[in-house]
Amino acid sequence: MSTKLESKKIVKDFNDKIYDASVNTIEDIVNKYYHEDLCWNGPQPINTLNGRNELINKFWKPFLKAFPDLQKNSFMHLAGNNHFAKDQQWVVTSGHYVGTFENDWLDIPASKGIAWITYIEFNRLVDNKIVETYTIIDILDLMRQVGLRFIPSLAPEVIIPGPATNDGVIMGECEEKETKKTFQIIYDMIYKGLAAYKDVGIGKMGLEHYFSKDFIWYGPCGIGTTRGIKGFEKYHQKPFLNAVPDRRNVEGEYRIYFAEGEYGALIEWTGFRATHTGNDWLGLPATGKPLIMRDADLYRREGDKIVENWCYMDVIDVLLQLGVDIFDRVRNKKYILL
Repeated sequence: MSTKLESKKIVKDFNDKIYDASVNTIEDIVNKYYHEDLCWNGPQPINTLNGRNELINKFWKPFLKAFPDLQKNSFMHLAGNNHFAKDQQWVVTSGHYVGTFENDWLDIPASKGIAWITYIEFNRLVDNKIVETYTIIDILDLMRQVGLRFIPSLAPEVIIPGPATNDGVIMGECEEKETKKTFQIIYDMIYKGLAAYKDVGIGKMGLEHYFSKDFIWYGPCGIGTTRGIKGFEKYHQKPFLNAVPDRRNVEGEYRIYFAEGEYGALIEWTGFRATHTGNDWLGLPATGKPLIMRDADLYRREGDKIVENWCYMDVIDVLLQLGVDIFDRVRNKKYILL
């Protein structure tokens, strides 16, 4: 078995173990699958955890106490070598944490009902153990599901589905020519299409060369989900680019990009930066503040076009940088931002 296939199997085995995990058993599970020198990077307010003990005590035990019957379901699971650091191989998984919200978590009041929490997770393994993780968990959407509203979403907010083709969990090998084709289409879309905004503006970036006319863009809570290029431009791209017109990738800052088969994956952790100079995105007036956006994307290609695009963003972290502390509002029951 190749290293890539072995890594995918190890990560999937860990995810499957969560179904039977509890506060009392999670320590043994983490010790089996995670390296002792682990660095885990997660969403606000958890952020960076170092070592197994911090991961167990600051993330998994509180999470499992809140959701005792937790499952970690996956609708996409692929792996590849990072284009920006080719000696590093990563496994990316996306899906939902599903469970009954029995006890408060992160000061979010328990609903006693079921919740679906969308996540994306990039894992790098050393000696068959997970040593580095970057994960975005849509905690803002959990708040939405329990009835807490903070910002007006322009597009509908939904429980994010997996690929329409139900083939996103890739446990075997893919044809190299298909992988290369996917990689190039996504790469050109980002670095030729989207990069042209500063010169040509909205509606003239040639997105029709990269996306199918009715592609679906699945966005995070606070932004919503759109269909078609026009819907994407109207409900996400225009408000976003008007608010942060100087958004850019910073050279030398860490990011991960690879493809496998008809799927591609990208994450920016500290390298996607901008200045908040425009109004109305996330319901806020311009603040003039600098932003570092934790952002990730998954893509599915059919033929020569991208037909589905899943976008993950730590919106709570963005709002904190813009002066809005969502968790302070939860604690003080200030639920409506506008």
